[in-house]
Amino acid sequence: TNNHLLQKPLSRKRFLLLPGRSSFTIRGRKVSMILQKDFTSRFSFNPNLVGYMGIEREHFLISAADNNYTPQSAKFLKAIRNSLWTYELSACQVESRTRPQVDLAAIEMELLANENIGKKISRKLGLILLDQEVAEINMPLNVYPNPRYLKIARNIPVETLRAACRVAGTHVHIGVSDLVRAIAINNLLVPHFDALCSLGDHSSGERLRLYKTMATNWRPMLYRNPEHLFEVAEAESFTDNPRNCWKLIRISIHGTVELRMFGSTNDIDEILEWVSFIKSIIKGVL
Repeated sequence: TNNHLLQKPLSRKRFLLLPGRSSFTIRGRKVSMILQKDFTSRFSFNPNLVGYMGIEREHFLISAADNNYTPQSAKFLKAIRNSLWTYELSACQVESRTRPQVDLAAIEMELLANENIGKKISRKLGLILLDQEVAEINMPLNVYPNPRYLKIARNIPVETLRAACRVAGTHVHIGVSDLVRAIAINNLLVPHFDALCSLGDHSSGERLRLYKTMATNWRPMLYRNPEHLFEVAEAESFTDNPRNCWKLIRISIHGTVELRMFGSTNDIDEILEWVSFIKSIIKGVL
């Protein structure tokens, strides 16, 4: 059988060449545009939350009986049954989240409410919530049984896993309306990166040193436009999952600009100071 006779005739339009261009270049550009659209669709921007801010706090779990780190996050989360509390990669950590708020007073109330219920549940379970930037080197390396985290743990060296488990931080999210505005906010914050790192450091740089060990693409950068962000995502392999962008200032899939350089603290007033400083940088742009 002559298989080539069964093929559909080639479209003349498909092979129309423009001066200095090949049909491959034209098709490649279309494919790139499709991939870029797919990438940008992974971000969930909400115009109703522009200027709102949310806080994520990572806490270590300590056994009250022996003061050792303990991989009890699943037990803690089952007991607390609260959507504002979730897991982290380390089974010795949990994370509390605030709902999006604008006013500092409202953010403070959210933080206090999370702190109160977290302490109440931890006491019932014989646990202590510890706000510490860097855990001891001999802490357990148990990973929370989430498929993504289990895959990460299987594919990294043990010392990288140790670095990931030992660090805890405070993340600040800023709600934005779209990707263009997210890039504008990102570009305002990046020049203040060193000051922001110093502001949230309680470990003489040790937490950030460990973070950089596990996240090679940690350094924030300026983006010219959404196309440039997509190019960076392709180069750093996070087009399929923007969560795999570990930059200390990043555009989050939640439709926010996220600042990840702040360490763990038990001082709510300090967190509010960070929020105030961020607000002063981005004032007038949202």
